[in-house]
Amino acid sequence: MHLDSLGALVRSRVYRVRRREPRYVSSFPVVLQRFLRFGPFVTRGLTLDISMRGTSALVCGAPRVGETVTIAMSLSGAPFEMLATVRHSTDAKSGFEFYPLSALADRRIQDWMRDLKKHEETLFPYPYASGAKVGSD
Repeated sequence: MHLDSLGALVRSRVYRVRRREPRYVSSFPVVLQRFLRFGPFVTRGLTLDISMRGTSALVCGAPRVGETVTIAMSLSGAPFEMLATVRHSTDAKSGFEFYPLSALADRRIQDWMRDLKKHEETLFPYPYASGAKVGSD
């Protein structure tokens, strides 16, 4: 809680995070190409999560916020590349927002997420699903 200018107690504001796209926890290798003054610089990393709009990753050498990079990844054995902007970056992790995806990249990421969702549902089934089926007889 905080006090307003009159000294009366004011209720804390509720902070809600709304994402445009669902994120899926997923770890796979990526190759990050940065375009520096002395030429292109390639580094490797590992994703932490992915969505249709971006990804976060652990990369060797933190890129600068606002920098445009090329991210190469291989989903289901099929490699592809995409452009992204660095949205946040620390020594621990970096967040990337994809530029509009090509049809190939869009399809591969959607297929990957659909497979992840199916896998999650088998690992963590809805606990009341079987009870709902029994009670509806």
